[in-house]
Amino acid sequence: MQVAIVEPFYSGSHKTWVDSLCRFLAADCITFTLPGRHWKWRMGAGAIQLAKDVNQSNEVIDVFLVTDMLDVAVFKSLLSAEKSKTKIVLYMHENQVVYPFQTSDEDKNRDLHYGLINYKSMLAADAVWFNSSFHRDIWFSELALFLKLFPDAGFHSKEAVACKKKSTVIPLGIDSATIDSNRVDKSQTPAILWNHRWEYDKNPDLFFNTLIRLSDEGHAFDLYVMGENYSQSPGIFKKAKEHLDHHIKHWGFVDDRKTYYELLWRCNMLPVTANQEFFGLSVLEAMYCDVQPLLPNRLSYSDLYSSLDIFYSTDDDFYSTLKTMLSNFTLRSFRTDVSSYHWNIVVKLYDEELVKVLQ
Repeated sequence: MQVAIVEPFYSGSHKTWVDSLCRFLAADCITFTLPGRHWKWRMGAGAIQLAKDVNQSNEVIDVFLVTDMLDVAVFKSLLSAEKSKTKIVLYMHENQVVYPFQTSDEDKNRDLHYGLINYKSMLAADAVWFNSSFHRDIWFSELALFLKLFPDAGFHSKEAVACKKKSTVIPLGIDSATIDSNRVDKSQTPAILWNHRWEYDKNPDLFFNTLIRLSDEGHAFDLYVMGENYSQSPGIFKKAKEHLDHHIKHWGFVDDRKTYYELLWRCNMLPVTANQEFFGLSVLEAMYCDVQPLLPNRLSYSDLYSSLDIFYSTDDDFYSTLKTMLSNFTLRSFRTDVSSYHWNIVVKLYDEELVKVLQ
């Protein structure tokens, strides 16, 4: 079997997912990708360029494995007659129906369009895979409300039910062997980690304002800030770099995976403030490196780690719990808690489902 992975936004966790599948899948893999920038343009027009790239390829493709950043309906319509018969699996990393609205977004009048792309892509795909049960549940719950905003809502509600019947949950994985090979000694003092995108949906204001407050109160800690940053990152990052300068051990995106994993191993605390998360690969990798998370009791986290005592409920709870963690610092191991997410385990689900699609 030959699988063609089609990714219009080849960056961050999407890139990690593509590269990992190429390494671990039993099937042979080829990739068709575009650089991970200008996400709205990628969703709106990336399918045009990628369909052309596929048509110009002489590869025999058994299954297309594409992501939610692709307009599958447009992609399929532009494929050659022969390639348009190929099965398409849509993998939902995120979705634009649930994505939190940004009040400063100059493109706010077109926001509903991106949710429609996800919905139409789902209709055009032969199978739909979600990265977590939380994601699948919230997608279909919110999709029902979303479709009521449009004419012919009754018709589309039935189409949504049909989409749910062809959906399943297959999580992401972690490359534990590579992470282990880059292990270094862990800091024996509190070392706080930020390894998410520098964007508003990760709620950096709560994260950094809390750290600034704790710093002003005299708490000692080191700070490692990674994750992809963009030209228009939230202003709190500039403020935090100034106010927390004496805590900072690393500041900025780390593209090299070896260096990235070495820094993960250094850290031992991961306070998470995200307003949106459907899986959380950055949290999973950090937990494997024995970084203790402090997670909001919602989103995908409460689905994936429900048995652990690592949650907070409110902003005040976040502050008080993190303060306690700093005052009573201890090292904890979480490797066994995430052992089921090793790629050599979860890839078996991908292999099995791909066979089902072909059958």
